[in-house]
Amino acid sequence: MDSPRLPIIFRRNLFAIWLLAVLLAACAPARQQSASAPASGPASAPAQRGALTGSGGVNRPEQRAKPYLILVSLDGFKAEYLDRLELPNLRRLAGRGARAKAMVPVFPTLTFPNHYSLVTGLDPQRHGIVNNRFYDPARNDTYVYTDPRTVTDGSWYGGEPIWVTAESQGMVAACYFWPGSEAAIKGVRPTTFNAYTSGISNEARVKTVLTWLDEPIERRPHMITLYFSQLDEASHDHPLESPEVVKAAQALDGAMGQLVDGIDRLPIRDQVYIVVTSDHGMVNTSTPQTVRLESILDPTEGSSITTGFSGPVASLHVSGGIEGARAIRDRINARVARGTAYLRQDLPARFNYRDNPRGGDVVVVMDEGWTMSAPRAPARSAAAPAPAAQKPAAPTAKPAALERTPRERWGAHGWDNSFPSMRALFLVAGPGIREGVIVDEVRNVDVYPLMAELLQLRAASGIDGEAGRIRKLISR
Repeated sequence: MDSPRLPIIFRRNLFAIWLLAVLLAACAPARQQSASAPASGPASAPAQRGALTGSGGVNRPEQRAKPYLILVSLDGFKAEYLDRLELPNLRRLAGRGARAKAMVPVFPTLTFPNHYSLVTGLDPQRHGIVNNRFYDPARNDTYVYTDPRTVTDGSWYGGEPIWVTAESQGMVAACYFWPGSEAAIKGVRPTTFNAYTSGISNEARVKTVLTWLDEPIERRPHMITLYFSQLDEASHDHPLESPEVVKAAQALDGAMGQLVDGIDRLPIRDQVYIVVTSDHGMVNTSTPQTVRLESILDPTEGSSITTGFSGPVASLHVSGGIEGARAIRDRINARVARGTAYLRQDLPARFNYRDNPRGGDVVVVMDEGWTMSAPRAPARSAAAPAPAAQKPAAPTAKPAALERTPRERWGAHGWDNSFPSMRALFLVAGPGIREGVIVDEVRNVDVYPLMAELLQLRAASGIDGEAGRIRKLISR
């Protein structure tokens, strides 16, 4: 005779199995694991899963019908290249959307300050990334853009990057390289991110982004960054009119064609915004246009200075208080004909650079094409543990122009952001964007509120960017 208990036991076991499966599935997005990416090797970089305090890797239901946005940076792409060079894919994309005559970068016109301003809507004096490398007197430490210890430490970064805005509101974000994306800022990282490393082909980067856009709707990132360094690297190695620079720009144009064509094949193609930017322009410089600080100061004066950074703009932290700083300022201005030294609080207001001590006590702004070199402040060498959700960032291969082997001429950047040579690229295409129009110049800091608007997110408060400023120019 069959026992009447067997069906009950069976049902209980079945329910237990079902409950276990549901719990495992619910926990899956929070696991630290490698994200979908092309096969690992020299052509690709391993993607990492971010901190668990954001979206948890799953879009909330109310976010799933919202648009997708890819923020692309073509590092070192001058605004004029789009008209001067043969770049059919970028022109095709511009014809499908709106482009600005140029984008005004923030001061100084360098990679990390401008990339981080693009995604926070803040000037460098407020978000704190005042250069690619700088000394912080409050911490008695130096931020170095090639050092995983500082790059991955979220306490260096102020503001709220767009991926933190998205993740905090339950929208999945992914970064294929971007300054700040490797750090937990406000305790949040993008769901998926790549520690910067050199040697990753443009094709591999684009393929990874297209793979992300083809993920299931629950996990598909809506906010994506994509960074290319090829043109900047070529420009630092060669004169700007050289064939090598033109070839690099055309290679990026090919990558943009691959991206646009790939998106056009996706079912969500009509829901995708592509925002193409650069961080700064370029101008030629040379060794004879370099002024060495140690050649104009006596040893006693030099010993009173800790250099935060040097180049087209130099940051000098001076012992001896305000009187010591004034003495160094006056000595430099008496001996340097192709630049001007300021007390930081006396800098032209339009630089928006007076308020952060990381900028230095004395700031030297060199004339266009001229640079100042100075001994660097030592960085701490002690290694810090890598964040739990990632491996240490690989050192970048993007060196500073002054550290390169001497050449006759080469490209550089960092000067006054009002110079036409420093103007950057901006174009946008997607649903509701006017097609084939050229609008007035836009500002770097207005890109963050634009992205928040297009993604239908609540932008961070208290930013320097102006909501609606770009959108009213580009919308139908």
